[in-house]
Amino acid sequence: MWNVVRILGITMLASLAGCGGEQTRATDPVDTQRTVLAQARLPVGTGEHFPSLVQIDRSTPHVAGDVSDGNMLSDVDSCATCHPDAAAQWGTSAHSFASFGNPIYRVNVELMRHDLGNKTSQHCGGCHDMPLMVDGMMTSGEKIPAEDLRSHSGVTCRLCHGIKSTSKDGNGSYVWSRTPIEAPTLSDPMSVMRHKQQVGVKSLGTELCVSCHRGFLSPDMGMPVHLSGLDEPGMWRNSAWNGNGMGRVDKVEKKDCIDCHMEQEPASPNEYGGLRPKETIASHRFLGGHTWMASMRGDTEHLRRLRAKLEGAASIDIAGARIEQPSGATWHLPADGAPVTAGSRMALDVVIRNLLVGHRFPGGVLDIQDAWVEVDVTDKSGKRVVSSGLTHETDPDDEDTHVLRTLVVDEKGNVLEEHQMASFRTQVQTQTVAAREAQVTRYAFDIPKSLTAAQLPLTVTARLRHRSRTLKMQATVCASARTAEGQAFIKGAQGARDVVLDPCKTQPITLIAETKLQLGAGSVATDARPAWERMYEHGMALVNTVTERLEEARFVLETALAGAPDKRARAMVLAQLGWVASKQGRVEEALAHVAEARALLPSPGPAVLDAIATDALARVWRWEEAIAPAKACTERAPGNSAAWMIYARVLGSAGDNTGALAAATKGLELAPRDPDLLRSQATALAALGRPEAEAALAAYDRFRSPDNSAELRIQCAADSKRCARDRELGHTIVMK
Repeated sequence: MWNVVRILGITMLASLAGCGGEQTRATDPVDTQRTVLAQARLPVGTGEHFPSLVQIDRSTPHVAGDVSDGNMLSDVDSCATCHPDAAAQWGTSAHSFASFGNPIYRVNVELMRHDLGNKTSQHCGGCHDMPLMVDGMMTSGEKIPAEDLRSHSGVTCRLCHGIKSTSKDGNGSYVWSRTPIEAPTLSDPMSVMRHKQQVGVKSLGTELCVSCHRGFLSPDMGMPVHLSGLDEPGMWRNSAWNGNGMGRVDKVEKKDCIDCHMEQEPASPNEYGGLRPKETIASHRFLGGHTWMASMRGDTEHLRRLRAKLEGAASIDIAGARIEQPSGATWHLPADGAPVTAGSRMALDVVIRNLLVGHRFPGGVLDIQDAWVEVDVTDKSGKRVVSSGLTHETDPDDEDTHVLRTLVVDEKGNVLEEHQMASFRTQVQTQTVAAREAQVTRYAFDIPKSLTAAQLPLTVTARLRHRSRTLKMQATVCASARTAEGQAFIKGAQGARDVVLDPCKTQPITLIAETKLQLGAGSVATDARPAWERMYEHGMALVNTVTERLEEARFVLETALAGAPDKRARAMVLAQLGWVASKQGRVEEALAHVAEARALLPSPGPAVLDAIATDALARVWRWEEAIAPAKACTERAPGNSAAWMIYARVLGSAGDNTGALAAATKGLELAPRDPDLLRSQATALAALGRPEAEAALAAYDRFRSPDNSAELRIQCAADSKRCARDRELGHTIVMK
């Protein structure tokens, strides 16, 4: 996603995240719509289950006797008759524990019901509680029954396999058919075919996941602001994993949600969903990162699979060392073997890269994730010299730990620790890592004056560790589970699902990645990766930090370029140097880097090269020249909403309001509530004198960033050391 910076009140392109890969060309809708004006795309929100965007298709009569829609949705046993493997896998998944039977979810949804009312809780219900919601139990004045199967069913077979269409809005934006599923007669091929046609979702593909894994809070819920929450589909759609990346030269094999989260598993002879003769089925475990839920159920096998999925998903590297002395700071790249001088200050740049996750790592709801970095420096005897993050495992208030999380604040700038959605007002900064992106944190320490040569070399260990939820969130959930109502739901889960839940158990911690190196005399190199590659990732991470540190990024990348072994490696580094030059306003240098990189790659080159050119030209208002590379971005990355956003901005700034409108509406097909696209659409409609202009402007005003976001961040920084540090990417932690 492109970040934007506001200069003199004008929103301008600042950077493009994502990764360039092999792209496909697409017909430019701007060219085809110049003579036929595009229709405005305005976000809608209506329906019987609003603010959830669920729609129910009642065109076919529901013939199911006295069985309600909710009870029909909760019936998994009928499906398990022919699909025992899929049902058993589903029973271990987070999908199957998505509703009130999940102690974590119950705490948050009950808080929303208390703060915003039962009707507003349908915002959650469209994705978490359909068996309850369709039977009117979410909006009734009665309490959710703890012993009812509908309270413990979550996302069931009949829900996903009854969805007929989806939109890209999110918040449950799907159409579900309430028609009962016809059980097939296995000896009748026509009956089996009808069954497959009725339950088949292959035509929807990964779009089936979009409607619920894109979420937002908005004024539709009685809140004063609009905030985007989880958006796994948007991050994936804009990334190299979907062939739509525009941040770097980074070719990967295309993968979607199903490829990653529903990998094929062996099927038993009784599983009629198997793909004979391979005898495998798409796994319904939906493996991700929810290790806590598996642990509280005592499901050691599912926990093992989850941890195996997490291990290696991201990398960690001690990438560079800066030795600070009165005469100035000097780099040692990579950090291995950096000289150690007693009494001097050293700073180590620790780089995390999201290697395998197609969206942010960690994913899901970003404000209560708990992945963190540990750095430990010991002398030759193993005695600890300094450290950071080692106490985070048991101390949630350790402010000297880098945590991969998004801080969210209330109306007074206070950090919210327990997912109190009704109080959310703005995000401080997202410290999680986008797909294939890199992030750097600097760890500084004073080398003791008493350090002797006999204590060298020093050993530095860096670890990236993951826990499903924060300890403060767990404490709240545990306390709730011990109340009478909490115990009733735990007893209800045992009766409905034959499962015992203990949310007070210690959460499992997974080691995602670990690295070690030595510093000072006697050091032995241990990292087998090429030095240029480590410096490339280091520079890539520095590109995303504050402007004042871009010279550091340039130096590191130029050092990487000197060691790049082949054409592709040189092009990768040159692209990042292009971003540095663009951000620094050195337009001709940025364009030169683009030209040099393009000459090293097969024509026409990845979208990132056009993205850099567009960015550099737009920063200095050379709009006419920016049109061609901006258009090329949309051709090579047609599924990237950010590409359409900047194309619309460039066209509008160049005076082509018809083209700007077409580009903006194309982007809004992918991201219906993106404020920058809504703004471009409203501006173009107003310039064209279109009657929809007023409604379009109102839509932008409804879904744009809160006016007081900066003020709340400043207040948060004034009150909280952690907030002050986490406001920026690439911050420095002074180790103790």
